[in-house]
Amino acid sequence: MTIERPPVVTIMGHVDHGKTTLLDAFRHSTRANEEYGAITQSIGAFTFITDSEHEVTFIDTPGHEAFNNLRVRGAKVTDIIILVISAIESVQPQTVEVIELAKAMRIPIIVAMNKIDRPAADPDTVMLDLASHNLVPEQLGGRSEEHTSELQ
Repeated sequence: MTIERPPVVTIMGHVDHGKTTLLDAFRHSTRANEEYGAITQSIGAFTFITDSEHEVTFIDTPGHEAFNNLRVRGAKVTDIIILVISAIESVQPQTVEVIELAKAMRIPIIVAMNKIDRPAADPDTVMLDLASHNLVPEQLGGRSEEHTSELQ
């Protein structure tokens, strides 16, 4: 007997790029404000019910460099990674780590650009930086099928 599980989506990225805040929007919570120093210190998980009544499990991983092992653990159970990148800071060391981890484990990536509403935001730089790591945004000619096939 096969037991189906909800898809697992892991939120990853550099520290303070807004991973937990993104999840807070889904779960209507303020967990990001409750984290010590506003930095996630552990893996958290929750199940979200979509409008069509399907379950999706989200995993929140810490972005600080000291938590590499937790990110790897989260990646081992994930079906897709949402890579959160600040439009102010662009690609950072943990961003690159997540990209390399996803490619090595053949996990598809969706990029969520955050802080785009801030005056210092530079989305063009983010897209160029992603392209330099072989994640070519659709705006620069990339196609989602290409990203998936590169990772599989």
